[in-house]
Parts: sequence; structure tokens; C-alpha cells
Amino acid sequence: MSRQPFATETPTRPTGAPTVLIVGAGPIGMTLAILLAQQGIPLRIIEKNAGPSTATKAIAIHSRTLEIFRAMGVAEQAVAQGFAINQFSVQSDGSRILNYDFAQLQAPYPMLLSLPQPQTEAILLERLGTLSITVEWNTELTDLQVDGDQATVTLQPAEGPQQILRPRWVAAADGARSPIRKHLGLTFEGEFYDRFFMLADADIQWDGSQDEGAFFLGDTQGYVAVAPINAQSRYRLFIEMPYDLPADEADRPPLTLENFQRLCEGRGQKMTLSNLSSTTIASFQHRRVQQMQKGPVFLVGDSAHIGSPIGGQWMNLGVSEAYNLAWKLAFVHQGLADAALLDSYHEERYPVALEVENTAHRLTTLITVQKRPLVWLRDHLLPLITRRRAVQRVLPSMISGHQYHYRPSEHIQQSLEPRQRNRWARKGHAGEYHGRAPLAGHLAPDVTLWQPNPGAPEQHLIDLFDKGFTLLVFTGEDQFSPLLPGYRDLAARIERDYPAVQAFCVVDALDTRDFPAHPRTLLDPDWRLHKRYHAPAGSLMLVRPDGYIAFQGLQPMALESYLQLRSGLVRQPLPVSRTLHAPEPATA
Repeated sequence: MSRQPFATETPTRPTGAPTVLIVGAGPIGMTLAILLAQQGIPLRIIEKNAGPSTATKAIAIHSRTLEIFRAMGVAEQAVAQGFAINQFSVQSDGSRILNYDFAQLQAPYPMLLSLPQPQTEAILLERLGTLSITVEWNTELTDLQVDGDQATVTLQPAEGPQQILRPRWVAAADGARSPIRKHLGLTFEGEFYDRFFMLADADIQWDGSQDEGAFFLGDTQGYVAVAPINAQSRYRLFIEMPYDLPADEADRPPLTLENFQRLCEGRGQKMTLSNLSSTTIASFQHRRVQQMQKGPVFLVGDSAHIGSPIGGQWMNLGVSEAYNLAWKLAFVHQGLADAALLDSYHEERYPVALEVENTAHRLTTLITVQKRPLVWLRDHLLPLITRRRAVQRVLPSMISGHQYHYRPSEHIQQSLEPRQRNRWARKGHAGEYHGRAPLAGHLAPDVTLWQPNPGAPEQHLIDLFDKGFTLLVFTGEDQFSPLLPGYRDLAARIERDYPAVQAFCVVDALDTRDFPAHPRTLLDPDWRLHKRYHAPAGSLMLVRPDGYIAFQGLQPMALESYLQLRSGLVRQPLPVSRTLHAPEPATA
């Protein structure tokens, strides 16, 4: 799906100097490049390697990441090429002690998608091509100097002379060994796990269902994990080695089929391996920087943090960071927001990265515990906890990326009184309301929009969000209500004063034939939107381009105060050409 840039006056850069220089063309760097290119931001993306990755590497693409891919126009291609994992279990001595059922997710993509990294990169590279962006392979950043808000970089292509550039911003997507991090003098604090792992791709026959991944735990032998790659019984295999790895490579066990097969025995599940490939021995560590931004330089993905692979979080975390950063860079470049908005990148993403690291570390500790009393406690107490219905609802969301939220801050305002907030939360227990009540700083849930024409293609609420800030005015009224003109005036005024905002009145009506062209209208005759958002009449939700709720409240004055003083958006009463459009069947 094509995304058009906002039409505004923008600062110019010297010839040859991109607005954004992206260093690193893995999944994170290419994601950021696509998101910026869709907004018309001048950029260059360089990569020191000769071409895309050929190793399986990251295979897990979570539900939230697929929503971001949807905004990039590549989600359907990824789903078509990937394999849907519907559940992931943890088993000990043949018994399930933990189960993640991704089919329970209330999201457009209720799955964990398995897609080897080379295929992911090929999809992203193709999308870059449609946006006329070319990755500059064999090009290395050899120096970076930062003086206040100015970055000066030196690039060395494989052929040709050095290049010295002064881009407005630099994005470091250059991986765990990030040269940019070292040039900035940022420490990478953390430690190694004292375990080693054997990894491989293999054909595996076992008793699990085709769409299931699993961890198989042993008392003192470590764990074995399998994650399906395709429907032909091809799996990514992880084996925790039950002994210390000899320092001398000559003394290490050979990575043969027989050794992999032997280490899979004795865990309550018979597995038969064949057709082994991509074998390696690896160790893992958990580390992070203390600052994800330094002046005009931003760290995204593994350049900022690494951790345990359990949960398959790290590529997905980097994609979310790129999504957070891209719209902010675009808005500042296009004059739609103050430059101070960029400071919120570290403020918002660093706590999330810490939470992901801590969750992965706790899961790793839980799975790799070896002392028999602790093993017994894990195997007997964990099932009692995870069988609870509330826990079963939360577990998939924890892994999928939907549960991470931002705290109230300078740019996120929860404007409900405690009694109002509690009243909304209580409504979540009523049968007519669906899911938890969304709050400011949380992801705005998706809803399939009402279509007045039977048989029309589905339209999703989340498809509106990436086009700008989206104001939802929940009127709680039908089209004949005398209160409706007041809501329309509010929506029209916000749109007029803030070019980055598109405003929709959510109205109890079957069609839009009698509605004026502005403001836009979302039809809600069955109250599906009001119910999902737990929205009483007059409630206001302002959703950011990355899908997070920036403001929630009931008072128009509080909203206008937020927009003027806290949002970071620039108030521009002059007419601005727009490219913001609601879905055709649901708007007027």
C-alpha cells in the first residue's frame, strides 16, 4: 500500500548530504528506510557487507511486527511466504507446563510468523526498490564526529574515494558490534550467559502438531527447542549444551547429525532428525547501552541492545524502534513537529528495551534451571498459574509485542480522572464490552470497520493511523442528534489548526449520505468501535502514527491544551495540501 508524504515546506540539505543516513541494511535498517521513504524523506542506506544475509538467523516475526509491516506494504507478502505458528509450548518430562496460544490474540495477525531472515530481507529489499531506494553495499562508515546537533561521517566504498557527509540525522542499525556505538563512546553493559548452544536447521519428526513450536526441558541436560520453518517438517533447532565448551576448537564435539540426535534424547519427546544444515555453536549475552540517542545519532536494534533468543524478541523490538523513530524524524523534517519531539525516542523505547531484556532473561533462567528442587517447583507450580484464564489471555500478548506501553510523559497524557478511569476499566468486565480498556500510552486496538455495502472489502481502523495523528471523537449519538454539530465543529477545528491531525467523528449511523464532507465520519451502528474502546459519549482519543494513544480524555479544552503545549505538533492555521483519506466505504 503506497503512503504519500505530507506536503509542507522542509529545510534543504547540501547537495549529496541526505537528511537521514542509515548505517546497516539488515531488517531494522531497511525497515527504517522504507518508513522514511514512504514519507518522502531523502535518505541513504549503506551496508559494509556485499549483500543480504544468507543465514537463517532470526525467524520469528510477531503479530505487532506484522502490523508495522502492513503499514509498509509488505505484510501480506510476508504472511504468504512464511509459516504461521499458532502455539508454542514448554514441556518437561512429556508434560506441558506452559503454553502460548497465539490464535487467542485480538489482533489482525493472530499468529507467530516463521520466516527465515534471508526471505524477510528479500521482501524488504524489493519494497525499497519500489520506492527507488538502493542499498549501497560494500560501503563502510569509517569515522563519525558529533558536534552538538551536527554529525560528520566518513564513508569508504569498496571502490572509489572516501566520502565526507553531514546528514541531518544518523541512524545506527549496524548490529551488536556497532562501530557507531564505539565512535560515540557508549558502553555496552551486560554479561554473557554461561551456556553454549548448538543450532541447526533440520527435518524433524515428532508428535507435535505441524503449527506448533516447543521447548523440551531436561533435569540437568539443558533444553531443546524446535520452531517450525515451513509445512514440510522443517525446523530451526536449538540445543543447550549440557557441558562447558572446550576452549580449543579441536576438542569440541563435531556438529554431526549423530551428535544433534543424541542431545535430543531423554526429554520426554521422541524426535527423529534428518537433513541437517546451517549448523553452528553459539553463546548468548544480554547487554544494552544507557542512551539510545546522542545528538543527531539514534541507535536502533542490536546496536542498542542484545539478549537471550528465547521468545524471539530482538528483531521485532528493533522494528518497533524504527517505527517509533521514523514518524518523528518525518514530522520534524516536514515542519509538522518541534525538534524536541525527537528526545522522546530514548524516553519511550529505552524502558521497553529493558522490559524485553528482563522478560527474556527471566524466561531463560526459568527454562535453564538445573537444581532439582527448583526444577520440581517449576514443573509443578507453573502449570497451576498458567492454567488460569486471565494468564492464558496475557501470555500471547506478552510475546507478540502488544502489551508494551509508554508511561505518561511530556508527550503522552491520560486526562481521565481516577474515578472515570476506574469506571472505564470496570466496563471491561461487562459482556457487551470487548478486551481491556485502552489507555493513553497503550496501543490502540484494531477494529474491523462497519461497511454499508455488503460484500465490500474489509477496512481496518489501524490502516488510518499511519497517515498522521488520528483523532477519534466518540459521539455516542446518531445522525439526528442535536449534539452532533458540536462534535463536528471540534473535529473540524482540530484539523484546521493542526495539519498533522485527521479527525473522525464516530457516529451511530448506517451510511454517510446525509453527512458533510468534513469532518470525516466513521460509521458505528452496532457500536463496535464504542465498545472496543470502552468509550462513553464525548470521549476523545488521539492516536499517533505508530498506533499508540497520545491523549485520552473527555474535555475538548484538555485536548486542545495538550495539542498546544505537550504534543510537540506545530500549529499551522494556513491551508495545507492533504493526502489523508479515510476508507471509501466508511467516509463522506
